[in-house]
Amino acid sequence: MPLVHVHPMSLAFEIFEELAHALTHEPKIAASRNTPEHLHDLYDRQLAVVLMEGGAPIGFIAAWPVEEGYYEIGSVWVHLGYRGRGYSHTIYEAMVELLALNGHLAFQITTNPLAVRSGQKVGLMVHEDWSTPVPRHLTCGPCEFVAAAQRDTCPHRNTTCWLQVLRHA
Repeated sequence: MPLVHVHPMSLAFEIFEELAHALTHEPKIAASRNTPEHLHDLYDRQLAVVLMEGGAPIGFIAAWPVEEGYYEIGSVWVHLGYRGRGYSHTIYEAMVELLALNGHLAFQITTNPLAVRSGQKVGLMVHEDWSTPVPRHLTCGPCEFVAAAQRDTCPHRNTTCWLQVLRHA
C-alpha cells in the first residue's frame, strides 16, 4: 500500500527530481513551475503531498501561493501505472487536511468534472460567484477558452470551468 508523505517526513531531493521529470510529461500540468527546487520548497512549506510506493513517487499534489493569503490547488498527478485505484482521492484528502490544519484559504479551478467530484468528496465546495471569497483576478487568469476582454462575462464559468474553495475558508 502506498504511503502518503507530508512535511516533516524527510524525502530525498532526488524524489523531487523524479516528480519534476514525470510532471513535465503530463499535457494538462503547467510544467514551467515544476522544477525540483520549487516542488521541494512547496513540500518543506507544507504545501505539497507526495504519495510513495517502494521508494518512488507515484502521486503528487501541491497548493501554489498565488497572492498573499491565497493558495491554488494544482492538478493531482498519479503515475500512469497506478491510476484507477483511488489514489487521487487519497492525495486530495491529505492535501485538504494539510491546508485546513494550516488555515490556508485555498481554491482550485478545473475543467475536469472528475476533479470537481473528487474535490467535493474531500471538502471543496463549488462556488458560482467567481469574485468571492477569492478575488476575480486570481480565478480568471490565463485562459484557453476566452480572451482577457471577455473574462467578466465568460460563458464557460460553471459549465466548462469550475471554481472550488475549501469549505472552512
